Amino acid sequence: MVDILRQADGHKKSKGGRKNKLIIEDQLLMTREYLREYRTYFHVGQSYGISEGSAYKGIKWVEDILIKHRDF
Repeated sequence: MVDILRQADGHKKSKGGRKNKLIIEDQLLMTREYLREYRTYFHVGQSYGISEGSAYKGIKWVEDILIKHRDF
C-alpha cells in the first residue's frame, strides 16, 4: 500500500505543490485508524497534530488512491 501511495504522491508532486505535513506511512496509518475506530476527523487530526480539514483531505486522498488502484 505504501508503494502505491508513494507512486501517486510522486506523480502529484511532479506538477508542483506543497509538502505534506505527514509522511506517507503516517497518512496510511491515520486512514486505517479512521476506518477501524470510526473516530472523527477532529480527533484523528489531534492525534497527529494537524487540523480537522487536513485530516479529512489526507484520509480522502489515501482512500481515493487505493480504491482506484487495480489491486483493490
